[in-house]
Amino acid sequence: MASTPSDKKRSLNDVMLFGSGNDEGVKEPPGTKNGDSDSPKPYSVRELVDLLNRTLSGIDGGRKVRVIGEVGSARLGNHWYFSLKDDTKAKIECSFFAQRRRFDPQAATPVVGSLMVATGTLEFWDQGGRLSLVVHELREEGEGDFHRRFERLKSELDAAGYFDPSIRLPLPSFPRRILMITSREGAARRDIEETARQRWPGLEILLQHVAVQGTGATPRIAAAIRKARRLAPSLGIDAIVLTRGGGSLEDLWCFNERAVADAIQESRREAIDRQATGGPAAVPLISAIGHETDLTIADLVADHRTSTPTQAAMALVPDADEHRGILESRGGRIRMLVERRWGEAAARLEFASRHELLRRPDRLLVPHRQRLDGLANRLQVGIETVTTTRSTRLARQSTALERVAPKSRFAVAATTLQAASDRLTLAMKGRLAGLEASLDNASKRLGSTNPDQVLSRGYSLTLDSEGRPVRSASELAEGDAVTTRLASGDFDATVSGVRPAEGPPS
Repeated sequence: MASTPSDKKRSLNDVMLFGSGNDEGVKEPPGTKNGDSDSPKPYSVRELVDLLNRTLSGIDGGRKVRVIGEVGSARLGNHWYFSLKDDTKAKIECSFFAQRRRFDPQAATPVVGSLMVATGTLEFWDQGGRLSLVVHELREEGEGDFHRRFERLKSELDAAGYFDPSIRLPLPSFPRRILMITSREGAARRDIEETARQRWPGLEILLQHVAVQGTGATPRIAAAIRKARRLAPSLGIDAIVLTRGGGSLEDLWCFNERAVADAIQESRREAIDRQATGGPAAVPLISAIGHETDLTIADLVADHRTSTPTQAAMALVPDADEHRGILESRGGRIRMLVERRWGEAAARLEFASRHELLRRPDRLLVPHRQRLDGLANRLQVGIETVTTTRSTRLARQSTALERVAPKSRFAVAATTLQAASDRLTLAMKGRLAGLEASLDNASKRLGSTNPDQVLSRGYSLTLDSEGRPVRSASELAEGDAVTTRLASGDFDATVSGVRPAEGPPS
């Protein structure tokens, strides 16, 4: 209980509650009067709330308060609710109502991580029991420390290929078992379990409990991701969901650390490498951190990102009712097609059963039987005719063969052959004699033109240094070496003088 303040001495709490030394216009606590030393009557909750709001409205001479801080969380709907904080972890909740924003057309939109300056009044909300700044104006001042760290790490990971869409693993079409990496006490776990089991009751959901905020959460989350990726194939896990519910930027910051991004990327590459060498298929990781307005580094590196845990379950787990409807629709179409085919076949069968041939099938054989009998008679007559004709022809040929006796023909042929052989022998002898005479005459004519024959009559043949015959003295010069060939042997000589012929050569 607070004691009644006096004019002479007040504590700091008294000054904050009852004013700055001027009692004018300040309501005394109920049940107290000046000079009354009895215990004061306690405040009702309403009286205390009203007292707080009157005191808050008097801060800074009743002027609007301007506060600068980094946006830690934001819920933007018709009314904007966000928090401002600083590096000392001090935080204040802010409310920017729609009717107030209409009078501030230049109002900046609060984005988590941005540095904002809010101008407004302090109010204590009686129903919520908390202090908040009712914003009248909102301006952007720049980027906060968390935002700068986020953008710097984002740029580094983008340059390292962490956000490459080509390495992201596809989601399974019909998962049978999924693993959640989250806190067992978190609302995200319940949201996923309820949504998944509503959509596909037979789905099995496993839980890897980790702290999802606070000191030491980052290394535990990174270790859980690596372990889950490594053991997923042996446990029959088809997908991994990294999730938690909404919160302030500080609450979600463990998902913006480099260690978590490295765990997601490196475990994915290891799983892909194992699959490429014949190992089990790589298991995808889905990130579902916070609300729709929250974005973390883990969301950007993961194989698939959803804005809420519920949406993660909807993206991963097929809707049994939807697929049941699809199956029923296709089953109905199949039944309709089968019934139509059945009806058409039954109609054709009914029509065929009324045909004359099916009622009296023996009639179908009558024309074929008659045709077969006719063919059999024709075949018999044909065989007899061919046999008679061939027998007559054979008899005629036998008679003609006897008239042409082969033995006498062989004798005549032998005589003819002997006469022809004799004539050929005589002709060959005469021909050879004529050829021998012609060869002898040709040999004599050839001998008369042989150079050796000319040399034997006392003539000689002179050759120059290159072995060519010398036909004229003009082809030589004094000092040339020549060779003279005789009928028997040859000799070398040197030209000592040249005397060309006076007249033209004959």
